[in-house]
Amino acid sequence: MYLSPTFFLDLGLRTFTNNPFFSRDRPILAAGESDFRLLEGQEGLVVTLGPNTAFFDRPNRSVCRWPGVKTIPRQSPHAIPRRSFFANESNAFLQIFCGGGDVRLNRVATLGDQRQILLSAGAGNVVEKIDLTELAREGAPALKFLQPAYLCSSAEVAIRSTPCDAATMSWARAPYVYRAEQQESAGRQAILCLSGRTMVWCERLAPGESRDFALGNVIAATENIDSKLRPTSQCHPEDEDDAPASTLAKPVRTRLREFTEATGILFESMRAREGFLVCELTNRSERPAYVYVQLNKDSFYGGSGFVGVMVKLVSAFLRMSHLPLR
Repeated sequence: MYLSPTFFLDLGLRTFTNNPFFSRDRPILAAGESDFRLLEGQEGLVVTLGPNTAFFDRPNRSVCRWPGVKTIPRQSPHAIPRRSFFANESNAFLQIFCGGGDVRLNRVATLGDQRQILLSAGAGNVVEKIDLTELAREGAPALKFLQPAYLCSSAEVAIRSTPCDAATMSWARAPYVYRAEQQESAGRQAILCLSGRTMVWCERLAPGESRDFALGNVIAATENIDSKLRPTSQCHPEDEDDAPASTLAKPVRTRLREFTEATGILFESMRAREGFLVCELTNRSERPAYVYVQLNKDSFYGGSGFVGVMVKLVSAFLRMSHLPLR
């Protein structure tokens, strides 16, 4: 078979353009600047860091990186106050036990010049790039999301672990979730990248609007979302009270009642069959709300740490009881 020079030219161009680091408009960044560029199919992204710049990513998601990049494991993307030895030990125990405590991620930094890092969203996952600065400009509050959905974030994003109340437990089904917001001292865009199965899209809910989602498909929602579980056999209620949620400090008795309600919701979702319950998300505030949903979902999440493992085991046992014996 005769191979013409045009064939070799086309082969070389295709090989060059298929490189994930190739970009027609490659940015030239200054110190402290970063750029997050999604790949064509959103199966991953290329992070470009300027000189002496850092970002945070999830462990085992880095596929390729240029020389001159240093990874520092177990760093916190939020300010850590000075604590005693026993407070630090209890914080570490909380993280191992139920996924709470300080958030620990990889901090990736350049040593001098501009460098690029290729990250993978995982098998069957896609990346959703969220500009927290734009959300804050529109008046949306902080974003809560599932811990396994985290992929990477810029240094301008503060991420903390927060316990789930009854509303958050309805869609998260875990004791703790991550809470992300732009740092007060941030002078640049705060970028957060999440990963979800097959496809991820964003639903914007105006004040008073509501949506129904299947359990396990919601991966993130802003704090002003009110959520509850409802059997699929019931219609969506039309006579809802649109009073905004209170942001005042809650007494201990109220917190205990919310903890009991959240635990009951978690148990209810653990033993429910797939498709038996839906998650009703409503924006009862005066500010816009955002919900991020994945098209497909993995197995029951249940949270991280020892509690997450036990929740998954109990959920598997309870759901097997719904199966017919023959």
